[in-house]
Amino acid sequence: MGDDFIVRKANIKDLKDILRLNLELFKKEYRESDKSLNLNWTYKEGKRYFRNRIIKKDGFVEVIENKGKIIGYLCGGITKGLFYRKKAKYAELENMLIEKKFRGKGLGTKLTRDFINWCKKSKVDYISTTAFTKNKSAINFYKNLRFKEHSLTLERHLL
Repeated sequence: MGDDFIVRKANIKDLKDILRLNLELFKKEYRESDKSLNLNWTYKEGKRYFRNRIIKKDGFVEVIENKGKIIGYLCGGITKGLFYRKKAKYAELENMLIEKKFRGKGLGTKLTRDFINWCKKSKVDYISTTAFTKNKSAINFYKNLRFKEHSLTLERHLL
């Protein structure tokens, strides 16, 4: 990661850029993996979701700036454990995007490590994230950061 990048905690003024990047993420995943994604979510329900993740203490949102422009973000936070799992503190790395031309520079790794460190300070026991099975680069990225396969969700599309 070069000196041209600033990684910082997001603030409410960053919401517009985070929404722009999240819609880019949704469009990419819609094209490549999941036609059931609601592309209207970002600017409707997503606006409240990201706002809460930014301002509430159980949320974590970091952004990356390059020459004054936000070019990436990571959003996650504390989540409820599944009712059938033991009582513990759970967190999820919910979504992340680095603009395509800035990938491969260690920025996603920096954001993810920052999130992991935040989880450690927050006394989280388990961190999860999801990736579409077709997205081999994302799966390998997380595996390189010591995430392990835990479960596989199978879906049958009837549409």
